[in-house]
Amino acid sequence: MDARLVDYLEYLEAVRGLSPKTVEVYRRDLAQYEVFLDGKNVDAADATDIRAFAGSLVMDKRAPASVNRALSAVRGFYKYRVRFHQNEVDPAREVENVPAGRPLPSFLFEEETKTLLDSLDGNAFRDVRDRALLEVLYSTGSRVSEVCGMELPRLNLSAGSVRVKGKGSKERLVFLCESARAALKRYLPYRAALMMRRGIEEHDRLFVNAKGLPLGPRGAEKIVERRRVQAGIKKHLTPHTFRHSFATHLVAAGADMRVVQEMLGHSSISTTQVYAHVDMERLRRVYEQAHPHGSKGK
Repeated sequence: MDARLVDYLEYLEAVRGLSPKTVEVYRRDLAQYEVFLDGKNVDAADATDIRAFAGSLVMDKRAPASVNRALSAVRGFYKYRVRFHQNEVDPAREVENVPAGRPLPSFLFEEETKTLLDSLDGNAFRDVRDRALLEVLYSTGSRVSEVCGMELPRLNLSAGSVRVKGKGSKERLVFLCESARAALKRYLPYRAALMMRRGIEEHDRLFVNAKGLPLGPRGAEKIVERRRVQAGIKKHLTPHTFRHSFATHLVAAGADMRVVQEMLGHSSISTTQVYAHVDMERLRRVYEQAHPHGSKGK
């Protein structure tokens, strides 16, 4: 074991007065952390390494309490290094515990997302609107209430962005990918024609129902369910599944956790951090389904 880790363990026993049994538990956790780093200098590790370590424990189906205990050992080590060995940075300072008792959020794989969106190729108002709605849900990662509350004056198609109002009336800017922008450009003339045909006085809401009135969250939920069935997707889907998928896919692509937090409008990084563990679970499922020795390959 690295001499720096041994030094910390000796400090716990001799100075902190922890029991030999407790020190041994910390020793096992830190030894596993050292193996995970795979030769990387422990003082050169950063928050991403520590979160990935926690994610690997989740993937190994360790209980949240066990994962959090290992994180506690790692945090204690780096606090010790900063306090007694002049390390300038504590990489574990911003790494929070795995949420206990909270199931990992469900999400769509990239291929499933594409299958669902590509199934919406009709020319009727509902087809065009539903494609735009699902594209925006996935592109922005917004809550269904935020998407249903989107207003035309806050939409900037040329810049590919829209300003939404989240929890606590906090506003943030979210972004539209090229396919979402294309779907909205196609949808807006349909919206205008429907409003005129129905004789509905113009209002600011971006998404409307078949009567030209603002689309509500419950209406969006029904649309997602109907389109799920039509696309032949077996998973239970809600509008929030697109938010989980958005975050999981960003994390899988290497996006910084703080950036994902900002995009989702989370007030705490701990809420966002769950997606690192979701990605590890995603990798585990891929392995089980694809590897010859995985459970699905037997």
